[in-house]
Amino acid sequence: MIKVSRLLTALALLGAAACSNEAQSQDGGTLDAKLPGGYAQLSNVVELADGRVAFADTRNKLFLIADLARGKVDTLGTRVDSIGPSAPPDQYKFPGGVAHLAGDTIALVDFSAVRTTLWNERGQALGVLPVPMVAGQTPVLAYDQVGHAYKIDYQSVLGGGAPGSAVRPDSIPVLRINLADRGVDTVARLAAPEFGQARFGEQVQEAAKVFAPNDFFGVLPNGTAWVARGRENRVDWRSPEGGWRQGQHHDFTPQAVTQADRERVLSQVRERGKQFGMPQELRIEYPFADTKPPFDFALGRPEGEVWLQRPRAEETAPYTYDVFDSAGKWRRAVTFPAGAALAGFGRKDAVYVTVKAADGMKTVGRMKLK
Repeated sequence: MIKVSRLLTALALLGAAACSNEAQSQDGGTLDAKLPGGYAQLSNVVELADGRVAFADTRNKLFLIADLARGKVDTLGTRVDSIGPSAPPDQYKFPGGVAHLAGDTIALVDFSAVRTTLWNERGQALGVLPVPMVAGQTPVLAYDQVGHAYKIDYQSVLGGGAPGSAVRPDSIPVLRINLADRGVDTVARLAAPEFGQARFGEQVQEAAKVFAPNDFFGVLPNGTAWVARGRENRVDWRSPEGGWRQGQHHDFTPQAVTQADRERVLSQVRERGKQFGMPQELRIEYPFADTKPPFDFALGRPEGEVWLQRPRAEETAPYTYDVFDSAGKWRRAVTFPAGAALAGFGRKDAVYVTVKAADGMKTVGRMKLK
């Protein structure tokens, strides 16, 4: 039961998708390329030097490199059902995210093995990145291109305290790991989630509220970091030397959380829990916020922008993104075509998206901004 409740707490931190409209909105453009076929769930998308892309199919647990111009997709390495500490770097169990390091090196984050493997852009496995284990058995999710890994210390939030204790910190540290000397320091602090009472079967415990505002962290290739503040609806920036610039608040109109929203989220939790062995008949009651946050996802553009995804009023409505610049000022809102969601950025204003078809399957597409 503890494993199930920790899973559901983690899922609650993600919130749910939904969004409002704003008067100032820019059409995001149309797709200029799309891969054939479909996937149930996709990771972020990373552009390679020759225009190909790397991503993971997180449902079928595959690491992929694709050429959108030719419509060709290649599977890298080998998916395995069990993996040990000495497994070769071309094996993975649960590929969950991709990052581009310096040169032509790609990093693949394996959620199950809690390790990062290194690959070149030709698709050859190079080795396992020696990242020191800090803040519990959770994977590193962010890298810059100047030698650092970044990890959000969710250990206490996900039950890392002593048995029977309820440690709820005022803030959650973001740790920076120096990959050369293995040193660790704290570079940012995120607001702690809001908690309420949840029930999982017969067990009652605290859990993060669904739709409550959360902070998001990201880093640019040069080590410049940003924090999107969910309660303030602003983006703060940190220079590689440690100086902070506080962004400007952007007004928004909160949306009420409806009963349909609650039912949709619980259905999604059950569906996602299947891959972790969660009993589908398990009674689940979850705490929900009264209103939706200003954004429920954030992604940084290497040129120095942060895109905040607004929640939607209808699950089938197009996504709208608020774009903040490197000074923390709101610049514009961009509305995507229906079915498209932000997944990555590339050169020459390329925007990579996951595209959802009528049957629910997804694929990778590329858009050009207008």
